[in-house]
Amino acid sequence: MRFGTIAIFLGGITLGGVLAAAVFFWLAGDGGEAPVAVKTERPEWMAAPQVAPAAKKKEEKPRALIVGVIGPETGPEAEYGLAVLTGIEMAAERFNAQGGLRGEKIKVIHHDDSGGSGQAMDIAEALIAKNVVAIFSAPTGWSTFAPTHLVNNARTVFISIGTRRKIARSGEYIFHFALPDETAIDEMLGYAVEELGHGNFALITSSSYDYSLSIASVFKQAVPRRGGKIVLEADTYDSFSGKTDITKVAAALKAQQAGPDRVQAIIFTGGAQEAARLTQSLATLAADGGPRLPLIGGEDLFSPAFLEQGGPAVRGALVYATFAPDHPSPLVADFVAAHKVRKNSVPDRFAALAYDAFGLLTQALTAAPSLRGGAVREALVNLGEAEGVSGPGRWAANGTPIKQSHLYRVEDSQTGPRFALVSTKARKQ
Repeated sequence: MRFGTIAIFLGGITLGGVLAAAVFFWLAGDGGEAPVAVKTERPEWMAAPQVAPAAKKKEEKPRALIVGVIGPETGPEAEYGLAVLTGIEMAAERFNAQGGLRGEKIKVIHHDDSGGSGQAMDIAEALIAKNVVAIFSAPTGWSTFAPTHLVNNARTVFISIGTRRKIARSGEYIFHFALPDETAIDEMLGYAVEELGHGNFALITSSSYDYSLSIASVFKQAVPRRGGKIVLEADTYDSFSGKTDITKVAAALKAQQAGPDRVQAIIFTGGAQEAARLTQSLATLAADGGPRLPLIGGEDLFSPAFLEQGGPAVRGALVYATFAPDHPSPLVADFVAAHKVRKNSVPDRFAALAYDAFGLLTQALTAAPSLRGGAVREALVNLGEAEGVSGPGRWAANGTPIKQSHLYRVEDSQTGPRFALVSTKARKQ
């Protein structure tokens, strides 16, 4: 039907209604008999549309007092998965020894996902089917990334331990627990500028290492914010040869020292082995009459390999760490002692983070009105800052961690270079 035809048709209906009303009132006013009311039915096409009733929201069932752990327990990445598992088991044993949740003990179920992403997904599905209250994962790729959408759709709290990636964007039930590089770098540069008097920095990257480029961008933003200046940028990777070339970097530093903006400290964003080689080149530069330039680096340098391979040349280096095993706190001392009894070794940052994250979860379980996923999630993001073996920590509303760093400088000792704790507190923000 054309538009003009529709308009005429509707106009006819309106005019007909007006004429019928006029006839009705003329008859009534003329003393005629009242017209008999005729019941009319609205045509089917004019009927109001029927609105379907709103679908009932699926009621979420309370969870069992069980936590799952996903991570490699065999293969080349087993050290990460086993460290996380150890930290969680230690925290669970402590919690249960203190009475558990209103008298009920929490159970830990763990699975090895060294087989890859498919295995990680299968494990996550099995844990969801068991109605676990939360799932922890190791920082390894498959453990952290494969199950995120699955667990979020199931409204199951998922906490990745130690990952450097921003996984909280994957959903409101996804959390990660690690020291944010942005926080640690800002605190470390504040110490370098305010306490050590460094102002001019060289930024040395290792472009063959993706993480090096990632934290280099963080350093670039933090240096001017803290009142410093980057006067030289260089990279240890030679794109022509496809190899690392430390001598090229040393030559650039030597040339820079001849100008007005002399470098006072070197920021290096690569790994421990390259950092050790760089410090040895810097020591040679100093022996030839150049200045002795201290190294500033990320948590990758907080390792025995850096001290052993660098030797005396690493003295004065400044690095940050998630966990300070030599912190004087009784909480840390007890944790380290218990780990030594259990594993005959000092715990690493992954074990410490897992221990603390489990502790925060149990606080949330105690505070939550029920063990439903939504209630536990709300309790987690509303927790106040709590002291843990890795320092104070909590989560922001989007599941990202809020933590502080520990700063170390390398000093000489009778047994060789060692890391000395210089700060465990955030400097001026």
